[in-house]
Amino acid sequence: MSYYARLCCQKQMMSSPHKMISRNSRRNRALKVERDAYHIAVGLLSRREHSQCELATKLQQKGFTEPAIAAALALLLEHDLQSDQRFVEDLVRSRMLKGYGPLRIRHDCRQRGIAASLLDDYLGSENFDWLHLARATYGKKYQANQQIDHAEKAKRVRFMQSRGFPSDIIFQLFD
Repeated sequence: MSYYARLCCQKQMMSSPHKMISRNSRRNRALKVERDAYHIAVGLLSRREHSQCELATKLQQKGFTEPAIAAALALLLEHDLQSDQRFVEDLVRSRMLKGYGPLRIRHDCRQRGIAASLLDDYLGSENFDWLHLARATYGKKYQANQQIDHAEKAKRVRFMQSRGFPSDIIFQLFD
């Protein structure tokens, strides 16, 4: 084999592994980015439950790409670290403890990217006593058995509406 042929062979041998290393290093970088996104998401979930939409938004704000976010979310679901069902249960419970009604809870879930069907399933499966919750919320703010005029009644109705109670429940409070 001539000197020139050996030199060409050596160049081909050298260029081929570099391309392979380059591809592997790109894949390793992609895996590292996915792993970083996963660890950040786990850190967020360690503080409180998040919906998938919230996690995706927060990871996107931190500069992660869509494929890395999708891979991290898939891994979280696979390990059962993130569940929209668990998030809905936690959100509904916390909002009810704060005295919010079903309309406000629906609005909060919609803002956090929860599917309406998931919330409907949960609210339909549980027997929530919204009238009892409305009475408790009303009782915390206002004294019972007070004589009130029309303007004061309108003010109290607006307060209960702002808390997310439907009008039929609100008017049952005043009957």
